Amino acid sequence: MDLLFVISNADAARIAAPLGEACVRADIDWGCFFTGDGVKTLTDETFADLVAANCIEAVVCAEAWKDRLEGVDCPVDLGSQFHHSGLVAKADKVISL
Repeated sequence: MDLLFVISNADAARIAAPLGEACVRADIDWGCFFTGDGVKTLTDETFADLVAANCIEAVVCAEAWKDRLEGVDCPVDLGSQFHHSGLVAKADKVISL
């Protein structure tokens, strides 16, 4: 994976969406890990669709999802901080938002 976005801020979609679109245009393999309040970015349907359709891997911390959005269907894979570590290890570059 060329680039991993680690999203932990509820307002990060306004930055992550244009970066993700740029990755698509540049044919860059990118992924996302969502944790903390960053899971709330996936309630933005346009951003969630971009992630689901284009990320090579997209994982949300299941505990953070349960704490903040229990009862809402998650549009990406549920995982753990273990998955976060694995994604960071695979990524050439990491951007934290």
